[in-house]
Amino acid sequence: MKEEKLFRKIQLTGGSTLIVSLPKSWVESVGVKAGSYVTLIPQFDGSLLIKPRETGIGETSEIVISATPDMTPSTVVREFIACYVSGYDFIRVKFKPGTSEHKVSLKKNLREKLIGVELISESIDELLAQCLVGYKEIPLDVALNRMSIITVSMINDAIGALKTLNRELALEVSVRDNEVDRLYFFMVRQLKRAVRDRTILNEIGIRGPRYCLGYRMIIKTVERTADHASRIACLIPLMGKAPSQKIFDEILSIKEVAIKALKSSIGLLSKFDLKKANQIIDRVEDARLIEQNAIRKMLDEASKTGVDVINLRLIVESLRRIVEYGADIAEIAINLSVGEP
Repeated sequence: MKEEKLFRKIQLTGGSTLIVSLPKSWVESVGVKAGSYVTLIPQFDGSLLIKPRETGIGETSEIVISATPDMTPSTVVREFIACYVSGYDFIRVKFKPGTSEHKVSLKKNLREKLIGVELISESIDELLAQCLVGYKEIPLDVALNRMSIITVSMINDAIGALKTLNRELALEVSVRDNEVDRLYFFMVRQLKRAVRDRTILNEIGIRGPRYCLGYRMIIKTVERTADHASRIACLIPLMGKAPSQKIFDEILSIKEVAIKALKSSIGLLSKFDLKKANQIIDRVEDARLIEQNAIRKMLDEASKTGVDVINLRLIVESLRRIVEYGADIAEIAINLSVGEP
């Protein structure tokens, strides 16, 4: 139906009841008639959402993906994830001859990257997956809190592994990044569903449609933060020598700033504090000064002890970026705290 602005005059009937007529074009397009029930849903912005009562009940959606030999396995995985976050209930993948590697890669990524996806049938040339977990099972705030807790633990353990070059712990941190990805894709799926169906906004803890964009940016920022923690962990096996205590203390200082910025910025979403939000943003400059001081000490030691300047430089850069990500979340929180005009 073509989107247009329609005006109706509110009328009084029965002495106390206010009524308004429904547009004929809308009535015909959704199939309601005299005697039908509609659902009225008050919105946060003062508007009223009218929906046919039966809409969406018992309906499921399915999409088909075709995997061909000219596609890489990662291409098929990305297309599947796109369908998942778009909100499809069933995703059917048809495999052309010569794509056995694609199926193996896809099944591996389903296990590692996506929440609530189960294979319900499989043959040599086809795979059917169903998305079982809905928005009610894992509310948005619960998923985001879990995502931030895992990310903080990754940062702590990555720096802990750096102190003694603990390669086993570093590997475990990198693997943990998959859990963050699982939560990230699931939350994107939730938010896209909320954009299409505003009736679930309150159920997932979103105050209105405009908050969906803010939360979408926040969860992407947390996901990128976890990527930097994983990046730090991946650098550790490449190093031949642990940093000196003097350099490690500098790294520890910026790590503490990074974790505080991330945890505090996430906390603003449940209890907003303008003063605290601005303090988080101001810590970015502190992190940059610590980074510069750490680099100077690395360069001073490089000629004496052969310290691994390149990898240590990348580590402190990632920690500084995490502080900046915390500031980004704080800025989004400030924007979301301002009421709509």
